[in-house]
Amino acid sequence: MSESPTTVGFVGLGAMGAPIARRLLEAGVPLVVHNRTREKAEGLLAAGARWAETPRDVGRAATGQAIFTLLSDAKAVRTVLFGRSGLARGAGPGTLIVDLSTVTPEESRSFAERLARRGIHFLDAPLGGSTDAAAEGRLLVFVGGSTDDLARAGPLLDRFARRVELLGPVGAGSSMKLVNNLLSIGHVALASEGLALVQGFGLDRGRAIELLLDGGGESRMLGVKKEAFLRQEYPTRFRLALARKDLALIDRAARDAGGSARITREVRRLFDEAIAQGLGERDFASVLETALARRRGGGPSAGTPRTPSPATSDEGPRAP
Repeated sequence: MSESPTTVGFVGLGAMGAPIARRLLEAGVPLVVHNRTREKAEGLLAAGARWAETPRDVGRAATGQAIFTLLSDAKAVRTVLFGRSGLARGAGPGTLIVDLSTVTPEESRSFAERLARRGIHFLDAPLGGSTDAAAEGRLLVFVGGSTDDLARAGPLLDRFARRVELLGPVGAGSSMKLVNNLLSIGHVALASEGLALVQGFGLDRGRAIELLLDGGGESRMLGVKKEAFLRQEYPTRFRLALARKDLALIDRAARDAGGSARITREVRRLFDEAIAQGLGERDFASVLETALARRRGGGPSAGTPRTPSPATSDEGPRAP
């Protein structure tokens, strides 16, 4: 950092939050951290972060500075911000809260309005990218808020992002994130149905994927999930249950904006089936198993996934 480092707060040390916090620490940013379960913070504490017993204590330690939140849903964000031991009860006027969570635009605006009454600034800054991208500093950050607040947060965001884009006032970042996730999740769902059809036709899946990636059927997500689709093994980068949660947010936000999300609702039905088949904790690419099961008229294939996927955290959604 070009100026003397000041203490930055971080609440939510899940599969995305922990590697982001570690990148900040490695860049020399003093951190005070909190997570619902302390065990998830132990590696960061060993690397030099300070522990806070509550979000309120994070707010007190980082008063006037930036505090990041990265949580599983709007209810968790609301509790961390405004609960009895919430950030808003500890942070002083002028503090900047940067919410990296995936919520609806209306929820982001509501958080900002409540915090503004206390003199606390707010950016909605949800993320595009997986756990790997978080660890490697290659995330996209979709930002809603003021240029002044982004100027304050920018040097910190640059420590874990390859691109930071201000899209408009508070809520704009969340809006862009939902569009991004709609296409990312939708591409995986459509690829799954396509590959189920490949199997129904008796075609070779590997050759089919190679041809799709070389033609009009190409998509970034098909390339990213190629090996998972080929092996039918799904190391968790973004939990299927979280993808289903995001589809519900997209549907609600589309209706709030007076639009239609009929295709989104159909994709949700596919993901509902996947969750009913026990795939909710697997990577969302495992929806291929549900698409294959639809063609067979049964449940997921025996032994799927073939290897256990790593357990995911209770906080910090992963973004596709």
